[in-house]
Amino acid sequence: MAQAQASTEKKVSNAKATAKTEVKEVTKTVKDTALAGLGVVGKLVDGVQNRVEEVREVAPKKWDEFVNRGEQLKDTANDKANDINVSFKYSMKEQRAQFQDVVKALRAFVSPSKA
Repeated sequence: MAQAQASTEKKVSNAKATAKTEVKEVTKTVKDTALAGLGVVGKLVDGVQNRVEEVREVAPKKWDEFVNRGEQLKDTANDKANDINVSFKYSMKEQRAQFQDVVKALRAFVSPSKA
């Protein structure tokens, strides 16, 4: 019976040792998984920070480009508006002159002596 008890104690001892080893392995795996997740977040933050720095460098240049383009469009629009305005004034002068000619012709027709 002593021999059976010794064998059982050895089996229990081996089982405890195996359990300790497996717990250590699982603990390491859990720790490594958490660290890997943290590493992924760190890489994402690094990438975002790098992109923000790039945008900060480029943004003032782009802003100036937008302002310059806006000035060009404003000038083009003003030129077109001036062309339309001149054309409209010219057209109105022509129409007024034609209207005055028609009025003169009607006056001459109605009372030839006052024309």
